[in-house]
Amino acid sequence: MPNPSSNPGLVSDCAALMYGKDTLRGTASLNWDYGANIAQWNGLTVADGRVTRLRLNQAGRRSAPYRLNGSIPAALGNLSNLEELHLIGTELSGSIPAALGNLSKLRILHLDRNRLSGSIPTEIGNLSNLEDLLLDGARLSGNIPSSIGSLSNLTRLRLGDNQLSGRIPTEIGNLSNLRWLVLDNNRLSESIPTEIGNLSNLEGIQLQRNQLSGRIPTAIGNLSKLTILQLHDNELSGSIPTEIGNLSKLYALNLRCNQLSGSIPAQIGNLSKLSWLILNNNELGGSIPAEIGNLSALAILKLSSNQLSGSIPTEIGNLSNLRELYLNHNARITDDGWLHWGLLGIPSWIGNLSLNTIHVGKAALAGQCGLDWPRAVAAAIP
Repeated sequence: MPNPSSNPGLVSDCAALMYGKDTLRGTASLNWDYGANIAQWNGLTVADGRVTRLRLNQAGRRSAPYRLNGSIPAALGNLSNLEELHLIGTELSGSIPAALGNLSKLRILHLDRNRLSGSIPTEIGNLSNLEDLLLDGARLSGNIPSSIGSLSNLTRLRLGDNQLSGRIPTEIGNLSNLRWLVLDNNRLSESIPTEIGNLSNLEGIQLQRNQLSGRIPTAIGNLSKLTILQLHDNELSGSIPTEIGNLSKLYALNLRCNQLSGSIPAQIGNLSKLSWLILNNNELGGSIPAEIGNLSALAILKLSSNQLSGSIPTEIGNLSNLRELYLNHNARITDDGWLHWGLLGIPSWIGNLSLNTIHVGKAALAGQCGLDWPRAVAAAIP
C-alpha cells in the first residue's frame, strides 16, 4: 500500500481496485492485496505514480491468462488516470457500467469476446480521448448510442458479432479520424446513413450480415482511402452507385446476397487494386461490362445467381491473376463460337487463365492452376 501522504492518487487507485476486486474476478484468482506492491499486481501498469493500464485477458492473448468470471465493477470508473482497459475473451457477464464514462484519459477500451448483456451505455460518449473501441462478440443488445458520434479521436470502432438493433446513428459521420467501422453480424436495420461519406480517413467498412435496407449511398464514393467494403447479406436494393469507381485503393468489394438491381457499372473497371469482386445472389441485369478486364489484380470474380445476359466479354481473358470465376445461374449468356454447355458457353480464352475454380451454367469445375480449361470441359461433357 503506498504512503497516503506521498501519493494520494495511487492510494485512490488502490482503493478502487480493491473495492472492485471480488466483483471482477468472480471465482478466479488475482494477487491484488494491500500488503503487496501495486506495481506487482496482476495486469496493472503504473506510470508516474498512477495506474494507467489494466490488462486482464483470457488465455492466448498477449498478457498472462486470467479466467475472470465476475462482472465489470463500476469502481473501475474511479481510475482517473487510466489510459487502457483490456478485458478480452474472458467470461465476464453483466452490463457495461456507466461509470466507465468517467475515464476521461482512456484511449483504448477492449471488452470484446465476453458474455456481457445489456446495451452500450450512452456515457461512452464522454470518453473524449478514446481512440480504440472494441466491443465485438460481447453479446450486447439494444441500439448503438448516438453519443458515440462525440468520440472525435476514435480511429477504430468494432461492434460486430453482437445483437445490436435499430439504425446506424447518423452521428457516426462526425468521427473524422475513424479508419475502421466494423458493425457486422448484428440486427441493424434501416438505411446506411449518407453521413458515412464524411469519414475521409476510413479504410474499412464491414456492415455485412445485418438487416440493412435501402440504397447504397453514393457518398461512399468520397472515401478515397477505402480498401475494404463489405455490405453483403443485407436487404439493400437499387443500383450499385457508379461512384464506387472512385475508390482507387479498394481491395475487396463484397455486395453478395442483397436485392441489388440494374447493371454492373462500367466504372468498376477503374478499381485497379481490386482483388475480390463478389456480386453474386442479387438481381443484377444487363451485360457484364468489358471494363472488368481492366482489373489486373483481380483474383476472385463472383457474378453468379443474377439476371445477367448477353456475351461474356473476352477481356476477362486478360485477368492473369484470376483464380476463381463464378458465372453460373444467370439469365442467358451466350457468344458465337463457344463450346456450349447448358445456358453458358466456355470460351477458348479461358485457357489463358490460371483458374483454380470455375462455375458455369449449372455446373462447377475445379482443378489446378494452368489447366487447359477448354480441353478439360470437353472431356467432362457426358
